[in-house]
Amino acid sequence: MRSNRSSCVAIALVALVVAATGCASLAPRSRASGPAMTDDGVRFRFFAPSAHRVQLAGNWPENNWARGDGPAGEADIGLMQDDDNDGVWEIVVPLPPGRYQYVFWLDEATWRLDPGNPAEVEAGPARRACELIVVERGGGMEVR
Repeated sequence: MRSNRSSCVAIALVALVVAATGCASLAPRSRASGPAMTDDGVRFRFFAPSAHRVQLAGNWPENNWARGDGPAGEADIGLMQDDDNDGVWEIVVPLPPGRYQYVFWLDEATWRLDPGNPAEVEAGPARRACELIVVERGGGMEVR
């Protein structure tokens, strides 16, 4: 009786693992990853399928928490695109080496942290922000 119970538990665990990994592979873009370096700069991605507008707000001068440095065109500072209509919003920002804080601004109403980046600090309009470090290494740039 005990061995049957152990076998059933083992089979259930294997089925659970297979189902979990199978579902994850069917929807690889269901969650956007944290910042990543590209040839053009740092790529930020955020999964928000019900949002109509997503902006990246950060502490670098050109963005200034989605306000920019001047009064013209402030509404579109850090505006992200969902080109595939899959709920993954994206923007590439050329950032020099340094330490940066950022958050996402959904529908001009809600601040969200980046679930793909666990590094958080006290900063920004939401009082909490994600942090990333851009470094020059081996002739190239990388995000930490």
